[in-house]
Amino acid sequence: MNLHAERQSPPSLVARFRILARSGLALVVALAAGCAEADHSGREGAPAVTPFPIAPSPSVAVEPMESGSGEVTESGDMVGAGASAEAPVEPTLAEPAPVDDVPLAFGPAPLLRNGVALADDDLARQVLTLMGSAAVGAQGSCSNCHSIGRPTLTRWQRLTDEFNDACLGDTTLTDVKAVDAMLDCFQAHAQPLTSFSPPVFGIYAAAAHLPWFSFVFEHASEYAAEWQALHADFVTRVGMPRSGARLTQAQFDLVAEWFARGLPGLFDLVPEDSGEACTPGLDPRLRAHVADMAEKGWRARNEQVPLLMFGCASGQATAGCLGQVPLASSMPVGQGWDVPGGARIRILYDNTATLSSYWSRSSADGRYIASGLLRADASGNSGQFLDLSTGRRFSGRFSYDPTFFPDNSGFVVQRAATPAARGAPAMPNVAVVCNQSVLAGNASVITGDEAGCAQAQQIGLYQQVAKSVDGEDYWLVAGSFESDDGGFSAVLDNPAAAFETRSTVTLTPMLNGGTAFQAGKATSVATPLEGDPMLSPSGRILVTRLKGRETTTGTGRTRVVRAEQSGYALRLLTPTRNAGNLSASLADLGRICVQGGKAVVSYDERWMVIYHYVTASDAVELGFSGPTDPTFADYLRLGASNLVLVDLLDGSSHVITHMSPGQYALFPHFRSDGWLYFVVRTVGRQEYFAATDAAVLLEDATQL
Repeated sequence: MNLHAERQSPPSLVARFRILARSGLALVVALAAGCAEADHSGREGAPAVTPFPIAPSPSVAVEPMESGSGEVTESGDMVGAGASAEAPVEPTLAEPAPVDDVPLAFGPAPLLRNGVALADDDLARQVLTLMGSAAVGAQGSCSNCHSIGRPTLTRWQRLTDEFNDACLGDTTLTDVKAVDAMLDCFQAHAQPLTSFSPPVFGIYAAAAHLPWFSFVFEHASEYAAEWQALHADFVTRVGMPRSGARLTQAQFDLVAEWFARGLPGLFDLVPEDSGEACTPGLDPRLRAHVADMAEKGWRARNEQVPLLMFGCASGQATAGCLGQVPLASSMPVGQGWDVPGGARIRILYDNTATLSSYWSRSSADGRYIASGLLRADASGNSGQFLDLSTGRRFSGRFSYDPTFFPDNSGFVVQRAATPAARGAPAMPNVAVVCNQSVLAGNASVITGDEAGCAQAQQIGLYQQVAKSVDGEDYWLVAGSFESDDGGFSAVLDNPAAAFETRSTVTLTPMLNGGTAFQAGKATSVATPLEGDPMLSPSGRILVTRLKGRETTTGTGRTRVVRAEQSGYALRLLTPTRNAGNLSASLADLGRICVQGGKAVVSYDERWMVIYHYVTASDAVELGFSGPTDPTFADYLRLGASNLVLVDLLDGSSHVITHMSPGQYALFPHFRSDGWLYFVVRTVGRQEYFAATDAAVLLEDATQL
């Protein structure tokens, strides 16, 4: 099997609508095609559904339409179709012009942006203030999620220029052909992702809700009566900022003007903000904490309940669990994933039919997996839940960041702001916090309006949850983060660490009222030059990604500043309540000097796991002679990522997967008993939820 071959994809949603419009059945058939596109599947060689569910959603095949004696090309266009030989021909009459050659004219589109006459320095200061940059004493807006320093702004400049050069040569859009061509450009520029996301549009993502983009969706021939709902989904997926108020047209004009000029004044107003080199070492207090959690942590607490783990028989040893789940090595796609040492990877579910977006996570008992969706379903739901015990998949009205509390009591998801559509009012950004019992019924969709759910607007994105082991306090932590949704296209470097000196993490208490959770008053703790915060299940260990040096390449408007990651910082977090007020203190526990994505800590708090993208510096460790080894070339072209398990007793690291070029092990997280779940994506647009017993076996071999 060629693991690097691109899977043959059906025509895109935009292309399919265009075909239907040409056939004169746009409205009726386009709706059917849209449903099929939202729920398509079908991959040669996909494993059959077994009693132990590796079950994608049912596929819907869309057959090409036939017309006369014409033939259908690979793109779905009709060629060679003509009148029947028996039909009368009137040679004196001219052939009617094809549908696409008859432009439907209308007034020009609203201006995408208005010109601004401010001097460079005044413009730069106003835009930095709008974005919340610390360099001009501002806060909020973009800085609620991102560090507004040189690395972030120069990266946004590059993305903006790429979108501008690709699609924005003429934004007047005076007829339907121009509008359709613009949408086609959006789609082409999004490749190979085939789904719209903020990086595709650069700074213009902040205009997704403004009149010009609304005009594009309203006048596109393929969107017809559904344009408002489709535009609402576009704003949800693309619109920025995610936290705080959207920009007005006048505010966006300022921002767009500064980027159009090439960010003049950036290097004068925004200073270099390099981080520290990583010095490995762990404080003895961390070892003492691990020993304490072995007896009192959430793994031990859940065993005492006892919490029945998915795939485990009563009284069964942990290493023997999931024995009925197929081994990855038994399937073509999973050949070579296991590393020497006895650990085995098993494939829980083939999720190719409903590709996920960003992190997927499981409940403490391993039964449920929740994910944001790369594409919303036919009803506009952008999330899904999977019950592994039954194979049932059902929708969720959320966008991303699912997390489950360590006592198996509830979960948190994030719902992005949406404009009014389909008769529903506009909705703000909210976190939805639910009792886990809402998943146990037979609902086809979890809306977040159930009796066991509550909504909170003050919880930051990319949150992680915890619960104290010596009380009833539930916690959520959030802070500056680096978005990463890799794996469906080549990723050749690890996430940047563009965090600021003024970076903080926010700790929010969650109060369990019995029927629903409510957010309490939050507190912030300074974590200079750190971000992507993650809490251990007990809430006592805080792990952050640590910023290294800033490096600059290029000149002029092509100048890009990259913020390297130097490692991970670990701290002991001690929260304190006093008369209803919350505060927290941090004590340094040391550094782990490896690079990768966000870290996750096990329920016994001995292990930390990350995913690491393969780079040239990994060639020798992977068994090659070096980065110039010809057999390593596919890694440099297609990329890959592996999971790295770190023992917090001594800081030793263990690579526990061996992915082929174009295969990505991502977003690892523990369930209560020590099994690790993770996501596997491929550049051929396959996706699997998988599990490994690596931590369980390493623990047995190196007892505390």
